[in-house]
Amino acid sequence: MRAPAPRLRKDWPILAIYLALAAAACEIDEGGLQVVTGGTGGYKVDARADGAIPDVPISNDIPDGAADEPDPMDTPASDDASDDASDDASDVPTPADVVSVDTGPPVCQHCAAYGAPKSLGLISPVLHELSGLAASRVHPGILYGHNDSGDSARFFALDQTAQISAELDLPGATATDWEDIAMGPCAVGSCVYLSDTGDNDVNRKQYTIYRVAEPETLPTGGASINVTYEAFPFVYPDGPHNAESLLVDPQTGRVFIVLKEANVSAPVYELPLPLQANTVVTVVKVATLSLPASAGLVTAGSFHPCSDRILIRTKLALYELTRPANGDLVSVFGGTFMTVPVAVEPQGEAAEYRPDGLGYYTSSETANGITPALSAYACQ
Repeated sequence: MRAPAPRLRKDWPILAIYLALAAAACEIDEGGLQVVTGGTGGYKVDARADGAIPDVPISNDIPDGAADEPDPMDTPASDDASDDASDDASDVPTPADVVSVDTGPPVCQHCAAYGAPKSLGLISPVLHELSGLAASRVHPGILYGHNDSGDSARFFALDQTAQISAELDLPGATATDWEDIAMGPCAVGSCVYLSDTGDNDVNRKQYTIYRVAEPETLPTGGASINVTYEAFPFVYPDGPHNAESLLVDPQTGRVFIVLKEANVSAPVYELPLPLQANTVVTVVKVATLSLPASAGLVTAGSFHPCSDRILIRTKLALYELTRPANGDLVSVFGGTFMTVPVAVEPQGEAAEYRPDGLGYYTSSETANGITPALSAYACQ
């Protein structure tokens, strides 16, 4: 008797599609766009708490408004389209340590190189000590910014001409020396994180990270609204430090602080998870930047939407660090680095990736009588 022909499992075509996607390497198109198939960047993806991407399919669900993200550089959109590998993801088991978060485009997109800065407009005198930028994930084209010491507990929404469209106030919060701002995931979706971590005299007893859920609607014309917030106080294990750089992983919500210290490569600390509101915790040193001390004092930082690169602003330059192949999330701080374009700024203290990963923004405090611009950069 002849043996019956083997039957094809119904899920083999799905498996073949996924394996093809997972095996795809980076490709660079003529516009300098690097596409990494199987990455993340802004929409639903399963991400482990350590920052690794588990072997499960990536959803192609796109949040409302994401496709409308404006391009300040008027750069034509890429014609590349991601393949659909979500036909039957329910057949694939999900690891127990995986959580679903909203993080970015379903395909990781990077610039192989960046072009020259383009001025979008001058920063308002209201933000004369601008000390951080964060790109909204709810309101396309909106950037959040804030002053450092000397202002009240508030931050601002800026449009793509650098004009203030809204003021967001944190009633009852303290603004001793706010130094940076970042976007990150939270239980309600997208949140703004603000770091009260400046300490020029290195004598503070305690520091705080504030977290604000992005409002569904924003006022216009510079009008103000009150927002609710959570406070996450902390101390360092070895005494006070001055820090001006806050980075929040867009996939896991892990919170990192990079110190501003002279004559050493900058140490990196992390708030322990889970974040505990209104409870003083001790941060943990997890890394040291690969940048040498000669790169300058660190004044700002930002995670790429795909979590595999970071921007680090110093007093002297702007750097992009890349995570090693097969490295965990923290390894990005010790990754290879290169200088990237930055405008001539009187006192550069703000850097932020675009939500689509295809460029970034920078700006500065007002200094020496020079009003800074909001600058945008796109793929070269």
